[in-house]
Amino acid sequence: MTEITNFEPSAPTAPPAPAAPTRDWFASVPNDWDGWLALEAQINESTTARNAFRDWMMNHLEADADQHKLGLGYFACGELDRALPCLEAGSDDLSRLLAGRAHQQQGRPAQAAEIFATLSTSPAVGIRSQLLLLGARLRLGDTDAMAAPIEALKSLGASAADIAYAEGLASECQGDHAGAIASWRLALQHDGDHADALFRLAYRLDLEGEDDEAIELYEQFIGGEVQPHVGALMNLGTLYEDRDDHRNARRIYELVHLNDPTNRRARRYLSDAEASLNQYYDESRERKVDKQNAVLRIPVTDFELSVRARNCLQRMNIHTLGDLVCRTESELLSFKNFGETSLQEVKDILGMKGLRLGMMPSPPPSQLPSGSVEADGSDANTMRIGDLDLSVRSRAALQTLGINTVGDLTRTSEATLLACKNFGQTSLDEIRTKLTSLGMDLPS
Repeated sequence: MTEITNFEPSAPTAPPAPAAPTRDWFASVPNDWDGWLALEAQINESTTARNAFRDWMMNHLEADADQHKLGLGYFACGELDRALPCLEAGSDDLSRLLAGRAHQQQGRPAQAAEIFATLSTSPAVGIRSQLLLLGARLRLGDTDAMAAPIEALKSLGASAADIAYAEGLASECQGDHAGAIASWRLALQHDGDHADALFRLAYRLDLEGEDDEAIELYEQFIGGEVQPHVGALMNLGTLYEDRDDHRNARRIYELVHLNDPTNRRARRYLSDAEASLNQYYDESRERKVDKQNAVLRIPVTDFELSVRARNCLQRMNIHTLGDLVCRTESELLSFKNFGETSLQEVKDILGMKGLRLGMMPSPPPSQLPSGSVEADGSDANTMRIGDLDLSVRSRAALQTLGINTVGDLTRTSEATLLACKNFGQTSLDEIRTKLTSLGMDLPS
């Protein structure tokens, strides 16, 4: 029998650590506004928490038995389409209030207002319902219906800050912007963390051109006591971009995207901000382009032309030197009553500015031939940019470039557009889509 030497008994095996108990997110189901805010904050305190909550819902809630909880959970996660039918099936005041908020956030303020109006005496959500009702009626422009919710707030014992905020909404609805600003400042004097008044005041100051104070107010939504507000953060990012502070703009859009991964607008703006950070800016080239664009925008009526030449150019929808350099000699001569004498006049005025006929691309073949109009008497080239229903960012960039009509736009290169402040690939894609619907495109 072989002797075993140097034998050491193995250390006793430690018992396995007990599994962490699964968190019961609905151990206490909220039934009023404050309880709802507490639950929403817990669910959205981090991406990890939100994912853990979604997993918990999937494993512990049943579609038929737990509709109320599912409605609250889907709403907290921003899944409004899934939340709405569950909330509408509930009979409690909090579910009805959140159903109204879902309608409002999905662009149905009239339906939202109907729901909020029924909750004016609710002890659980009455004050919040009337504040939301005022917001819905502001969107509807229903000036005459603003007084009743304010009286309801007073009878419910709303705080001085809430009442001042509500009076600001009423002033805003009447077009009294100065009165609205004064009321929201008063609300913040009563409660410096009043998120609704803070956002409204910052937004109005932003519209009034008071960018410094607007930024200061919006920044209070970052890392402070005030709950993050997606609209405030998106507006702050845009203000940073207006100042060419693309690094901070990217930081803000990343924050929104982190807290709301489904926010497509934040994703697009984040992409544009990153592109702006990586974009090479040739200042001397930009000055040259700006100078050339200024020359191309000079009206042909600024020059001494014969009556015949002037009338022919007007009928051909040629209003600026930019319109003119897109035409060739043969195109002009093919127009009725435009002869060699008129042609020489045109060549002379272009020569004065260092320009020539045909130096810029002609409109695409799909556009109407020069001098002709559509059957309804309109010409797509003369359509105003405002009629294209572009985003605010795209319209602002085109306005900066002095582009007022579709004709101006089709003579502007992609490089010139992309070089404009705050004009990124998203804006370019939007414009190309609009032009394609008109059978047009940007010059290649």
